[in-house]
Amino acid sequence: MSTDSGDKAVVKAMVDQAKELLADAAEQEEQLDLLEPLTVSDIAAARERLGADAGKVAVLQEARRGRGRPKGVQNRRTQDFKRYIQRFGQHPAITLMQLQSTPTEELVALSSLIDTPKRQMSVHDALSIRVRAAEALLPYLESKQPVAVDATIRGVIVVDEFGSPDRPPRVTIDGEVLGVMPAGDDA
Repeated sequence: MSTDSGDKAVVKAMVDQAKELLADAAEQEEQLDLLEPLTVSDIAAARERLGADAGKVAVLQEARRGRGRPKGVQNRRTQDFKRYIQRFGQHPAITLMQLQSTPTEELVALSSLIDTPKRQMSVHDALSIRVRAAEALLPYLESKQPVAVDATIRGVIVVDEFGSPDRPPRVTIDGEVLGVMPAGDDA
């Protein structure tokens, strides 16, 4: 009896490994393209877009624009890692939601089944777990409300120091001009 299934598995593993190596090599090649120097046509196209009055630095920045990953787009490795991690279980937000929605008494009862009575979870501990799970989930479900700012102005002092040297400065409080004795005069 032959080991067809064993041979097929080995060949499949080797093919998969070769595909991964090929994908890694393609990704590295893409990254190296970012290091290539600008061509004359890139610079000429940037100068044409910006106009003849544009400075050298602005033209170079415009010529480099468009290379690399656009703003706001996640790195491919981040996406790959996210997919890889999610193969092992449910999304962490689901786990948090399950913890948050489990009644406190049930959490305490589950703890008594697992731990010794001395290490058993108290009601306070169970509530604490539920609150932390809710706090972690809240930013994803509700946006933060703007903070109210009191912008009323009270008791502002404005010193008018501009003018001629022979005219004394004026001090105003709430729009009312106060008399101030000029500097250097003794009364």
